[in-house]
Amino acid sequence: MIATFLRRFWLPLLLWLLLPVEVQALQVHGAPEGLYVHQMAHVHYIFALGYFFWDIRRSSFTGRGWRYLQMFCILTACWNLLAFIGHAAGARLDPAALVQVDNYLDTRLVAPLTLNKSLYFITKLDHLIYVPALFFLYLGLRSFYRSVAGSSAGGRQ
Repeated sequence: MIATFLRRFWLPLLLWLLLPVEVQALQVHGAPEGLYVHQMAHVHYIFALGYFFWDIRRSSFTGRGWRYLQMFCILTACWNLLAFIGHAAGARLDPAALVQVDNYLDTRLVAPLTLNKSLYFITKLDHLIYVPALFFLYLGLRSFYRSVAGSSAGGRQ
């Protein structure tokens, strides 16, 4: 009975998940409403992180984990601002300004460089802000875990 269930349900589901025909991992926003909503989400996220940062400071939480969490808030808000500017620059970028050399991963800007093209290029380096932000989030969560694990181990002795 169980073997029949596994063959009829789980095996096809597993094959469907592991052998996809088409993967749609790219999210494309319809113009122009999709970009407006996406930009509003960036602004909302900036304000949410600002409030979270302010609330941590207002509550006078002490400890290394809270400082790491504050750094995460600052860097992620900066990343959101950079992404907001990058989306705006990308919307004003002429499609002929980008040339795909070999594949879509090798796209280059066509000379001459203008302010908008330079801004677009700089904002594509957003990972230089976001990766450290995620590292600070990791450090903060690890610090919280260690403080809880240390206090619960100390209470058992």
